[in-house]
Amino acid sequence: MKLILNGHDRSADLGAELAAAARQRPAGQKPYAIAESISALRLQSVATEAEYGAELLRLLRYRDNVDTLPFEIPRKRGWVGALTALIKRALWKVLRYQHDRVTSRQNLINHLYTNALECEHRQHAQEVRELQRRLAVLEQKLK
Repeated sequence: MKLILNGHDRSADLGAELAAAARQRPAGQKPYAIAESISALRLQSVATEAEYGAELLRLLRYRDNVDTLPFEIPRKRGWVGALTALIKRALWKVLRYQHDRVTSRQNLINHLYTNALECEHRQHAQEVRELQRRLAVLEQKLK
């Protein structure tokens, strides 16, 4: 394994530590993964600014939602780590309704911004089409 951080090879000092942490993880546990079809990494493959804008809007529609779904709470080893994780799970159950209130409001704002961007994108596309049509008419008159 080779680790490059900020242009420096950190394999020697961080590699062993990361490998040890990876060995301690349960074998079947997978990290949270985003489907490739809605990953922001797709933006790297676009060729033009127009494609970038269209792909960004498509991805925003999928990703403008904040959720409070259950998740794996990381914990340290030993009884202190187990106790801390138990307390965190209990607090999450008690306070989740507050998070749901906040996230529902944030989701409304996110959806409004996404809709506004989509409307602006459609309006600009319509204006470009109209300008192209007018330019074609003017070019025909000049010929």
